[in-house]
Amino acid sequence: MRMKPALALFLVALVPQSVRAAGETVSYKVGRETVRAYLVRPPGPADAPGLVVLHEMWGLNEQVMRAADHLSRMGYVAIAPDLYRGKLGADPGLAEDMMRALDSGRALAIVQGAIDQLRNLDGASGRPVGTVGFGMGGRIALEAALHGFDVGATVIFYGKVETTPEAVAPIRSPILGFFGSRDAVVRKQDVAKFEALLKQSGKDVRIIMNEGIGHGFMNEERADYEPEMSKDSWAIMKKWLAIKLPTAARAEPPAGAPVPSAPEP
Repeated sequence: MRMKPALALFLVALVPQSVRAAGETVSYKVGRETVRAYLVRPPGPADAPGLVVLHEMWGLNEQVMRAADHLSRMGYVAIAPDLYRGKLGADPGLAEDMMRALDSGRALAIVQGAIDQLRNLDGASGRPVGTVGFGMGGRIALEAALHGFDVGATVIFYGKVETTPEAVAPIRSPILGFFGSRDAVVRKQDVAKFEALLKQSGKDVRIIMNEGIGHGFMNEERADYEPEMSKDSWAIMKKWLAIKLPTAARAEPPAGAPVPSAPEP
């Protein structure tokens, strides 16, 4: 049952919007708009590669910031822009309304702004940058690749895909995608078509289809969360990014050292 609009908006206001101590709130201009974002730097060299972290339909919440924190611990400068101007979706109906209201052109401009922000940090204009998106954010990460954005890696977690040769033709960046076979939002057969088209076009793609699970399996705050699948996905992404967007040996732990494979709860 959908909540009444007044109650839903009241719940949005109750959701805590403070950032985690590991990072900081930054802002950058996109046209006339000032975009808020969560930025977290890794220990080590100032010119470490960067990742734009794109949130689900729920908004820039604590769960997304924990994901950015974890990517930072992997050796990346992570920036998570707020696509909703400070609002959070406190219930599924409101979150879906906010997602549908999001203008795709504005979202892509915010992504480009986040990429520019990473390359303006610490004078690291040559910093390699990738994108990591979850749900709605996964679709936006793919949209950036479809528009030929200058990114060195694109990671999609259960974001909607394209199934025509014309749509995927502009993709230049390597693609890593994680999906669930029981996802009612992103159908297994569409993902298979997407993968086949990319391979036929000679694109660099790796698709992980997790059997028997649904949408949102990386989000520890949702009922569909799959702890073991999430842990495995973090490990796969870490290894893939180390090849496509390397942080160099200085950012890797010593051989045999324990490596966290998922964000802390």
